[in-house]
Amino acid sequence: MNKNVHNLKLKTESLLNKLKELKITTQDLFLNQLVFIDQEGILPGALLPRCTQFLVFENRQITPILPLNPILLDYFTPEELTKQLKFELIDEDDLSQVTLILDLPNIKIPLFKDYTLQAENIIYEVPVLEVWPNFQAEGWTEYYGFYYDAEYGEETFQVAFPNVEEIQNLKDRKGSYQIIRCHEFPKFIECKNSQENIIGIILLPTPQKIELAYCWTIGIDFRNDYTSVYVNKDDKIVEYFKLDNLNYKVTYVLVETRFPVLFEYFIPESFIPVDKPFPMPTVLTTRGSTEINQERPIFDGRVYIPDRRYSLQETWVKKDLQWSNENLRYIRLFLKHLTLHLTANAVNKQVKTIQWCISYPPNFSREDKYEYAQMWKDITQELQNKTGVKHLCPNINDGQHFRSQSLAFAQYFTEYEDYDLVNTTCIDIGNAVSNISVWQDNQLVHQCSLNFGKIDIFSQFLRINPQILKIFDLEPNNWIELPEYPFYDKLDTWLRLNSVTWLSRKRELFINHPEFQQLITLMSIGLSGLYFYIGQILAVLYQEGKYTLKEITPVYIGGIGSSILNWLSEGGKFDRYSEINSLLGRMMSIGSGFSDTEEITRMSQNPQDEVACGLVLQDKKLQELDITVNNIDKYKITNFIPTQLFINRFHYSLNVLKIEVIKPIEVYKFKKEGLNISNFEYNQKLLQAISRDLQNYLNFIKADVKYIQQEPLFILELKALLRVLCKEINNK
Repeated sequence: MNKNVHNLKLKTESLLNKLKELKITTQDLFLNQLVFIDQEGILPGALLPRCTQFLVFENRQITPILPLNPILLDYFTPEELTKQLKFELIDEDDLSQVTLILDLPNIKIPLFKDYTLQAENIIYEVPVLEVWPNFQAEGWTEYYGFYYDAEYGEETFQVAFPNVEEIQNLKDRKGSYQIIRCHEFPKFIECKNSQENIIGIILLPTPQKIELAYCWTIGIDFRNDYTSVYVNKDDKIVEYFKLDNLNYKVTYVLVETRFPVLFEYFIPESFIPVDKPFPMPTVLTTRGSTEINQERPIFDGRVYIPDRRYSLQETWVKKDLQWSNENLRYIRLFLKHLTLHLTANAVNKQVKTIQWCISYPPNFSREDKYEYAQMWKDITQELQNKTGVKHLCPNINDGQHFRSQSLAFAQYFTEYEDYDLVNTTCIDIGNAVSNISVWQDNQLVHQCSLNFGKIDIFSQFLRINPQILKIFDLEPNNWIELPEYPFYDKLDTWLRLNSVTWLSRKRELFINHPEFQQLITLMSIGLSGLYFYIGQILAVLYQEGKYTLKEITPVYIGGIGSSILNWLSEGGKFDRYSEINSLLGRMMSIGSGFSDTEEITRMSQNPQDEVACGLVLQDKKLQELDITVNNIDKYKITNFIPTQLFINRFHYSLNVLKIEVIKPIEVYKFKKEGLNISNFEYNQKLLQAISRDLQNYLNFIKADVKYIQQEPLFILELKALLRVLCKEINNK
């Protein structure tokens, strides 16, 4: 006897014994009515009996909801049960009369029930119904189901999942939602009417069983604005982390309905952009959460990927997740969902062990590092208990897997892009903060964090003068009323999805556009000022004997703000021959007082991914000393001498280097040498305006001495200069 047949007979015998114990008959295995959906192919994720395609009602092919007692699934797999089921027409001339046949071993005559297709049993619409993740693996016990009635109410059916460990029902506007968690992939889903009476079941196929074998090293660079993830696969392949679609789609619902609700309440089928979702915005949604004191992934918080269609101003959207006590719950929720999602994707690729590599900001105190490392250990331990995957998480003393962003950033350039650190400055430009590190002979000699980033060098100019948005085919009126940071969020989303195409196809069309030229000038001043300040750092380090070479350094630049270089370069693509390269090296030379050796800037091939990638690279050993993050500043706020020197030399350098892409400020007068430039009328007014703007800024932050000390005075003056110039241009 065939082994499968023998097993089926044993299962059938057990079922019959159970029916006898419950004092019900085999006819109770069938429901009284056959409820059906007035569409074909509407249950793409369901297992259906043979001959289902012959079911027709009023000349329309239909999809049945199987009128079966769920007790059958206590004994048979969905696949076994489906093979024993068959629909047949009772009368070839009467398509409304059908028989459902259940042919079980050990029963001489197949079980069957006749049904009449009736209009009162029609369901015209289906809900959104999904299960995640779509696999089985040893030890994996985290499965989630999702239901949304699409605001059809009683026009569609309700559901109940089997073996539910946790359930959350909620109403939002006219929609009804249900999220469930269970320990195994459901075999079926019960369908119910509005009175919660069962009307049938949907059989789900058993997912493939994944055999785990591999070890991955995953590097996560979590920041308050963006989060990047890289993976080293068995020390063979290093690449950005790719996400698979692990959603199992049970019902067919138009993407216009399904995508937004999965995005808002559950797990989207894909993240944006689909081909490379990382780096992703560090944004959490708590929409639908009913428990403010719990931190359950998916139920209480999920990763949220902004798209142009969605608002980031809602109360349930949590962003700017700076490391602080008030943000800890949201940070943990974001990371719990992220790591669960990454682990599921790893398991889908047969991974049995994950070594986590974590970055931390260079300005973290030892206490911060301890608390951060402990949080990661708690999160991954919880994951190990639920997923069956072995999670290795570093402690504070594990310098190989727990490293500062500065160290991992340099590791990326020296190992992934194969550049040396003989004498080098690394600049990691974020939205609001830039991390600078100076290296000599593979050893970190200085690092600092500046409150000066892409917003200061680029984004603020578009907010102050939103009319520039017209050249990007954006309507300024849709942006003007946005508060400051929602404006920057929306701009970042546009840049993420469109900037590369715009720079390659349209930049040259607007190269002579006055407002675009002004934007380029302001961006150039901002970035040149950063290089000027780095020159000052090198000079002081040389004086203190920490940096032993009396020369400027090459610069490796990356992060979200490094794309500024493309905006400032001919053809919208920066390389070593771009005009801006010579200008930046010269400004560093002027700031340091060292000779201009024409050192070049190298832009990252993977902006924003440098730290995450560097975390999973460990062949070349770099030495990171216990350096306190500080900013070097030796000027007083009252004289503006460095600012005068900078702006004068910036304009002089444009002239000497014969730079054509960047235009000078027309009314500014510069001298070839010396600092006595304030006697020019415009220059004097400019200095006065900078002084006033800076004083207003200091008043605004209420002269918090501790905060002011964290910002170098030249950087404060530079930011004031950029604000003043932008407002001047806007008021013309």
